[in-house]
Amino acid sequence: MKFARFHLRISVFLLLLPVISLSLQAARPFIPGVKLGFGQATVFGQDTFEQKWQAGWGAGVSLERFIIGRLSLQAELNFLRKGSTYRLNSDGLEYSEKYILDYLEIPVLARYYLRRNLMPEIYFYAGLSAAFNLKARLKVTLDDLEETVEVDNLRGMDFLLNAGAGLSFPVKPGAIILEARYSHGLKSVVTEPEADLRNKNFLALVGYKF
Repeated sequence: MKFARFHLRISVFLLLLPVISLSLQAARPFIPGVKLGFGQATVFGQDTFEQKWQAGWGAGVSLERFIIGRLSLQAELNFLRKGSTYRLNSDGLEYSEKYILDYLEIPVLARYYLRRNLMPEIYFYAGLSAAFNLKARLKVTLDDLEETVEVDNLRGMDFLLNAGAGLSFPVKPGAIILEARYSHGLKSVVTEPEADLRNKNFLALVGYKF
């Protein structure tokens, strides 16, 4: 347990290190921003069974700083709703299971601008993120009967690989941004040692850089 707590603290520190570094370098300006996105989420892995995509969404804040030329580093703090759905229709009975998973996610992304200071700016990005499980529920529906229960067999932390692309439209004093992002889970999120169930999701994001 002590090792797990130490590992968690080190992971958080490493993810926040770019933010701390950016903040301390007062001589070089940083660019804050906000984002809101909607998309689709599901789970995958050897222990999933006909899981389907379901609607997901996210919102958060970001801090970007250019390192050299067209290359920048961006750290974010996001709330994300993920999950998956399973449906069965048999003999006139409709049964469904819907997992609703809420995460606080901290991505650290390297961004490269193909076009900069032009209309629009075009960029690609990739990086890792740590996600902290805030709440997990399972909503079970059988015809008109519905029940929601807490899910207690999920790990408290998830790690993901993120990749995406975006457009930035300068609008003084900042810029409007449009992005598409894919996140791919790197580890199982369930506590059973041999189980394999991981998160993935797509998001279309709109935001503003100040």
